[in-house]
Amino acid sequence: MPKRANKKRSLRRVLAVQLIIIVAAVTVLVSAMSFFMVANGEARTAKETMTGDANYLLNQLESGFLGDSLMNGFDEADNGLVVIATEDGTILMSNNPRFSKGAKVSKTFGARSLGAIAQSQETGDVMKVIYPGNTPYPPGSPLGEGHLLAMSRGDYSVIIVQPVTMVYNNLLLFFALMSLTILLALLAMFWGSFKLLQNIVIRRIDQENAVLARVAKGDLNARADVGGTVEFEELTAGINGAISSMQKLIAETESRMDAELETARAIQEAALPRTFPPFPDIMKFDIYATMNAARQIGGDFYDFFLIGDDCDAYKGKLGFLVADVSGKGVPAALFMMKAKALLRDYMTSHLELGEAVSETNRQLLEGNEEGVFVTAWVGVLDYGTGHVDYVNAGHNPPLLWQRDGGWRWLKQRSGPMLGNFDRTYRTFSVDCKPGDMFLLYTDGVTEAFDTQEKMFGTKGLLEIAERGYRLHPRELLESVRDGVNSFSWGAEQSDDITILTLEVGVPPEVTASLEVPALLPELERVNDFLHAELDRRFCPSRVQNKLDIAVEEFFTNICCYAYKSAGPEVPRTVLVQRTYSADPPSITVDLIDRGVEFDPLKKPDAVTPKRIEDVPIGGLGILMAKKSVDEISYERSDGRNILTIVKRW
Repeated sequence: MPKRANKKRSLRRVLAVQLIIIVAAVTVLVSAMSFFMVANGEARTAKETMTGDANYLLNQLESGFLGDSLMNGFDEADNGLVVIATEDGTILMSNNPRFSKGAKVSKTFGARSLGAIAQSQETGDVMKVIYPGNTPYPPGSPLGEGHLLAMSRGDYSVIIVQPVTMVYNNLLLFFALMSLTILLALLAMFWGSFKLLQNIVIRRIDQENAVLARVAKGDLNARADVGGTVEFEELTAGINGAISSMQKLIAETESRMDAELETARAIQEAALPRTFPPFPDIMKFDIYATMNAARQIGGDFYDFFLIGDDCDAYKGKLGFLVADVSGKGVPAALFMMKAKALLRDYMTSHLELGEAVSETNRQLLEGNEEGVFVTAWVGVLDYGTGHVDYVNAGHNPPLLWQRDGGWRWLKQRSGPMLGNFDRTYRTFSVDCKPGDMFLLYTDGVTEAFDTQEKMFGTKGLLEIAERGYRLHPRELLESVRDGVNSFSWGAEQSDDITILTLEVGVPPEVTASLEVPALLPELERVNDFLHAELDRRFCPSRVQNKLDIAVEEFFTNICCYAYKSAGPEVPRTVLVQRTYSADPPSITVDLIDRGVEFDPLKKPDAVTPKRIEDVPIGGLGILMAKKSVDEISYERSDGRNILTIVKRW
């Protein structure tokens, strides 16, 4: 069974508990001692009283007074049982009818009492016996006991027995009052001691802890200012010195880490293919991938490549994969490079896929003393037939969309992660039709957290995928990435986010970009850039002319107004991006500038006026631009105006 964690206790609580324990222990000890002292005093007083009474009676008997009046004043309730007997044990008189005149002492007292009588007569001590008089307590009860004193002189004996309730008549009340007095005195001492400790020690410790709590939360500007004694002044100086040293150490460490992270990031980015589409002349698949690194560089990577020298536009094989290396920083990035190179080498060497992954695993095992590992999902698409072989080495299951079944998880596992165990990896396969879509990812997607520590999860990924199953790979990827970013907005990205999308049997989207100065003469270069792609895609002239109207309107607005109030440090350029989609044929144009924020779509549509001078500035131009294309959208992101135009044919 797991051990129970120790509960945290404050110094106040510990002191209070300890002082209460001390108060309770002292109260019990002092009360007990007092009880015994008072009890002994009461017993001595009772003995003195009984001795005095016995001597009085014996003196009276020796003087010859034997009348019944001798017992006057000796009431059992006040003096206990009093019995006067002759030398032979015959009772002469008593203050209790049970001990009648003429009865024998040996008959009226029990055997234990007879022994006590004889011992008391011999020693003069008070003996404890069972009280034989009128008592409501049963035999054996402590309250049924009595104190017996027997004295003899001449021919007579006097036996006096007082019940314990008479001997200790005031003991309990006295004990209660005394215990209460002791307790109150000790509580007063406890309260004074506690307040003294709190003012001298605890309050200062709390002040020091408050500073340390601020430091623990990241406030390295906090400083302690507690004095009053040499010890606390030294403690304050030590805390402040430690904080200053920590600040210096953190600054040095962050500087080294930043350099290391930049190196690792450069290694990662240099190793990943960035050109899309990677194979624009192959008409049988469309692929898109991205990796957004977290601040702490990990080892996520993706890759894709053609296998064999006989690949053409309609038949051949494509290798593709997504992987995640354990660990952070430069070691993870270097292990990533090794794993990526080995997978590509073995997959392009015409080995069966499972064997290629197994050989990669054996190579990664060699010299891996630090126990770094990589999870990977690796696939080979025969884009001529649509057949896909794949191996899952301990990675997250990808999603596959097929027209006859929608999205489903490919949950088959071929083996554990690579680099830790000497295993053979099994190959699985699936046959795809045109339009089927793969969605691969790393755990940075499903394990993204929001500000409330809630996880995005596979449910969130599937919801986005189900909404975007008709999208092209680039659009689906961006939809997933935007969904994760929106979910985790305000929370720090804790892991790399890597996504790869692949659509089977369709021609690729084609993307290109051009950056020009924000000057009106540059419009001609922009048009040539767009028309080159449109002509290659056999776009009708009438469609191109309508697109020209919209591009001219918005490009002119950027040149004339975007940078009017911008500072000299802002580059006065326009980034033009084009993306061709084959199904249906369309072109998406993004006009991006870093000028002042301006959304042209917020301008109300112009109404054709009766007089030309009543035309609002820019009103008709924007209206004509809207009517010339199929879609227009605007967003402000990262200090940039992004206007997106879509034209289909």
